[in-house]
Amino acid sequence: MSVIQSLIAFLSVFKKEQNARRIVSVEISIHPYSCLDEDNLNFLFGCVSGNDPVLKDARIKIIRDKDLKDREYIVENIEIEIDSDNAEQMGEI
Repeated sequence: MSVIQSLIAFLSVFKKEQNARRIVSVEISIHPYSCLDEDNLNFLFGCVSGNDPVLKDARIKIIRDKDLKDREYIVENIEIEIDSDNAEQMGEI
């Protein structure tokens, strides 16, 4: 649960900074012997992210990394859709 809570906190800041309309997927690296698995993470993510329209359909993808030893997980990649209407307005100001 702590992984999901910290991931949602990170993504909440990230979505504002990137002007994201939707987060499509989040790729994270974990240790190969970690108890974390995609199905459980995606289930918890859906429950905890609630009705947030930017996060609600995001999919977590796991990469098992044998060299990862000092962290619980690392965010490797985030696929987003950008709110281009808002981005154009911001560019004109």
